[in-house]
Amino acid sequence: MNFIDTHCHLNIEPLLDRTNEVLDAAAEQGINKMVVVGIDLPTSEIAIRLAEDHPQLFAAAGIHPNDCSTAPKNWEKEILDMLAHPKVVAVGETGLDYYWDESPADLQKRFFRDHLDLALATGKPAIIHNREADQDIVQQILEHGNTRGVFHCWPSPWNIAKPLLDKGYHISFTGTVTFKKNEAVQDVAARMPLERLMLETDSPFLTPVPHRGKRPNEPKYIPYIAEKIAALRDINIELLAQLTTQNAEIFFGLNDLS
Repeated sequence: MNFIDTHCHLNIEPLLDRTNEVLDAAAEQGINKMVVVGIDLPTSEIAIRLAEDHPQLFAAAGIHPNDCSTAPKNWEKEILDMLAHPKVVAVGETGLDYYWDESPADLQKRFFRDHLDLALATGKPAIIHNREADQDIVQQILEHGNTRGVFHCWPSPWNIAKPLLDKGYHISFTGTVTFKKNEAVQDVAARMPLERLMLETDSPFLTPVPHRGKRPNEPKYIPYIAEKIAALRDINIELLAQLTTQNAEIFFGLNDLS
């Protein structure tokens, strides 16, 4: 079986200093492609450098909502320049995060809209973060979301997923789908169109069961996430691996870059 980790942070510690070890461990579990996602200008640059050095890695460039307040004034031009790199396959991560009080909501919304504009201008999909901002994220997408995008680390119930799926967005699941009491997320994983579903670790965060609580998380743990979703959908894991890999390859255009 082969898998793609569509969202990992090999560009930050404690994974950055262990790149070769992490990639070798991932390969042993069939994870043969990974998207390394930036959260600010420096980590976006590191993601690109990693993608240049390793054929199985691809990059995304953007400003995380928690980092909006500290972004330089020229951030948009810097990200746009990065998006011209052939191994940068997405814009982000961007979105809204009301859990942490790091950036004002109005500033987050402006940055989010600016990222969606960058995605539309470049033809590259957006990687979207949503934490405790359900209603505002739906409103922003319905008003401004005219580009392709994936909601990473899906956190919300079906009534939030439905209008976003109706707009054509993808949804990606992390180790949180394996958590016993996360029924709302499991319900979305079971009900949503399989052709719009992708897998990720968000490593080094959100380690799945049976390693929950242990850090760091790594791409090698993708099979645990796949196993849970396959069980929820009553399909075999081989089929889920095949379809989610195909989804990611098409969504990010990875076959054109391999």
